[in-house]
Amino acid sequence: MDIIRELARRSQLVLEIEQVPLKRVLAMMETGSADITIGVKGGPDRDAYLAFLDPPFAPSSRTVVLQRSNDPRVLQRYEDLLPLRVGVVEGVHYFPQFDADNRIRRDAAPTIDMALRKLQAKRFDVLLINALQVQGELRESRYRGLYRQARVSFEFGEPRRIAISRRSVVAQQLKGVLSQQLAGMVKDGTIRRLLAKADAEMAIRPLP
Repeated sequence: MDIIRELARRSQLVLEIEQVPLKRVLAMMETGSADITIGVKGGPDRDAYLAFLDPPFAPSSRTVVLQRSNDPRVLQRYEDLLPLRVGVVEGVHYFPQFDADNRIRRDAAPTIDMALRKLQAKRFDVLLINALQVQGELRESRYRGLYRQARVSFEFGEPRRIAISRRSVVAQQLKGVLSQQLAGMVKDGTIRRLLAKADAEMAIRPLP
């Protein structure tokens, strides 16, 4: 959110931030009741109402597999997920192979926090989660020692972008200004500094 705040400051805009589950974020973007969001991916089901600012603000990040710390299974390949109940967060696009694979038994939770609780309660066997979100969530003391990261992880080359609503008149009017200011933030190193600051704040002991 620091990236969005700085983008708004440079564009001389006032932000009204609403933190809601991803499914609600997408619904608000679809109706135009929200103007801008960060951390979502595009796709055929979203192209009608999401547009993405250029340039991307960062390269892609990994999807990792989280297990309970006392789970003895060694997961090294994608195929190791097939016999398992895989936890996901509602509305999240992970990577094309997984998203289209009807062999996977999925169980959804509305938020990451709820997904972690369901994993600990053995409602999931494993949880798919963004590598950056692992750092952010597991730094909290209530989760420390409960989970470990599986050996298998997945890279998908889609860069990270800021999305605006095609249904928001305000967002569409400001698209050029926002893209121009975002390009300046990338060029002058502001984005790099903000991401480095977030990484430092979220630093945790490496998972076993």
